[in-house]
Amino acid sequence: MKWISTIKKIGKKAVDNKDGMVILFGEGANKDLEEVSVIQKFSSDTPVSGFVFKKGDTITVDGQTYVANYVGPMVESNMKALGHATLFFNRPVSKTPLANAVYFDPDTDQPLPNFKVDDDIVYEHI
Repeated sequence: MKWISTIKKIGKKAVDNKDGMVILFGEGANKDLEEVSVIQKFSSDTPVSGFVFKKGDTITVDGQTYVANYVGPMVESNMKALGHATLFFNRPVSKTPLANAVYFDPDTDQPLPNFKVDDDIVYEHI
């Protein structure tokens, strides 16, 4: 199954290529959260209410596909309720991973995604 969201806004402090962390939120985020988040809106064709995401599933941004190495226990419920998850690219899973985080396989050869307004984020449950 696939879910598609469209990037609506990118906060000034949302994407930090040094630490490889990106925070996603739905359109209901407050101004403080908007400043540090990528704001997304799910397509009505693929409503977030049915969202499922597990280890081994993929996310595609800007033509780059990343494989989830760890999916926190709160990712699905937070995504359904708030459009929220924290993405970690090119970082190993920490000893105490965040419950709302998705860690992607560390591949130093794969660049971080380039988030752009009006681009899609495709989540695929394998």
